[in-house]
Amino acid sequence: MQDDARKALACLASEAINTKDLTLLDAHPGFWETRQVFPYLFIGFPDIQDTVEQQTCDGEWVTTRTTMRGTHTGPFMGLAASGKAVTMMTISLDQIIDGKVVEHFGMADWASALSMIGLIPPAPSDPKK
Repeated sequence: MQDDARKALACLASEAINTKDLTLLDAHPGFWETRQVFPYLFIGFPDIQDTVEQQTCDGEWVTTRTTMRGTHTGPFMGLAASGKAVTMMTISLDQIIDGKVVEHFGMADWASALSMIGLIPPAPSDPKK
């Protein structure tokens, strides 16, 4: 499988966010947990959009960096809608074998996003700046 094809499969999570269509992930066992989490994201941030910023391939592994943007207009993690916009970076690592995402590991900058909606205090500023 060519790197471009692997990258396209790794982008399915972003496409599922942008279209709110989780069926895009059904054929890929690595996205099983993602299919459980995204509905909560769609409720809290119905306008959420994901932009792929960078991808790299190393054999059967694809690393993807994205930026998610949305507005907190629904309940999320026990917090009522704040109406505040959030932007956060995500990094994912996907293992692709025989045209399927078989493993998906994702990390998102939830600390920044939760600070933007007021669930946690902002990080202290760097005193050296």
